[in-house]
Amino acid sequence: MKIFNLLSKTAFLSFLLVAFVFVSCKDDDDETPGTVDNNEIVGKWQLTAVEPENSSTTIPQLSLLPTLAPCYKELKFTFTNDNKVTLSDCDAAVALIGAFVNIAADTKWKVETGKLTLTNGSTSNTFGLTQNPNDMKIVVNTNTTGTGTPVNAVMSLKRL
Repeated sequence: MKIFNLLSKTAFLSFLLVAFVFVSCKDDDDETPGTVDNNEIVGKWQLTAVEPENSSTTIPQLSLLPTLAPCYKELKFTFTNDNKVTLSDCDAAVALIGAFVNIAADTKWKVETGKLTLTNGSTSNTFGLTQNPNDMKIVVNTNTTGTGTPVNAVMSLKRL
């Protein structure tokens, strides 16, 4: 009888030990879901125009845009709800606009009180932003030298 009690206690303790091992090995390293941004900027937008903010201002670079990047009105901005942004569909326009609006593979976006902030690593640039569900305007300073008067251009986009 003592052997039977010893065997039953051993079996019970073994079962209990195995149960604890399975419970303690549970995979609890689930990735926490990132914050989902539901700003109305999320989606795909197509560039429809680039014009001086002030109609009396001339920006010489804008007149070169159709020649240097004939496909510039096909340029797409894609803003995802995990706060990433990409450019596509016109490499020439991506290169030209990159001097004013730097968007790389790891660029993050944030919208706050009429401002769009684009961040690449430790570098951030903020632009004026006007948006509604189907249209958006981004105000870009075309004066990249840092001297002289700022000259703003407005990029108009439509939602696709």
